[in-house]
Amino acid sequence: MTSQHLGAKERLSAYRELVLSAVPIDQISTDHEALHLEIDGVDTTEPDIISTIPQACPASNRELLLKHIEIPADLIRMIDAAAKLDRRRRTEIERLQMELEARGGRPAKNYAGECAMKCSEPAFKAFMEARHALARPLTDDRVAARVRSVLAISSRTDLNTSNQAAARWREMVKDFENWRKQR
Repeated sequence: MTSQHLGAKERLSAYRELVLSAVPIDQISTDHEALHLEIDGVDTTEPDIISTIPQACPASNRELLLKHIEIPADLIRMIDAAAKLDRRRRTEIERLQMELEARGGRPAKNYAGECAMKCSEPAFKAFMEARHALARPLTDDRVAARVRSVLAISSRTDLNTSNQAAARWREMVKDFENWRKQR
């Protein structure tokens, strides 16, 4: 599979492995025609030339070639730091939303959307059949109707407008996650 067919996470992982496995430049030699990038060779007495950069090469291109490992490694570190910061911020936002919900504010998440997605998952359908007597066939509509019945709501929209309905939904999701772990 080519890198363009991989997801962003897989591509980043592949780039990380490639950068980590690259052999750093040991030394740079020069003559009248070019710069020669050298690494420790198989024969320890002489380095191996892995690239030659002609004198005609523009300075910015030369700089990129000379820092062919450092630049992508630095960019990957920046991406990792940004992802870590994003995870912390998302966690804090979710915590604040839950705190607001606990104080009587509107439900913290789009539980109606979450419920709609869960109702189409085969594992959730099996859970509803096993734990909440959902009769076959296990269609999305039948699952949604049974969820509404079990949660005592008239519409999934109630999950976004009623703190009590949202709390019952969260309990159902916890029960589902526990059930899934036991399977």
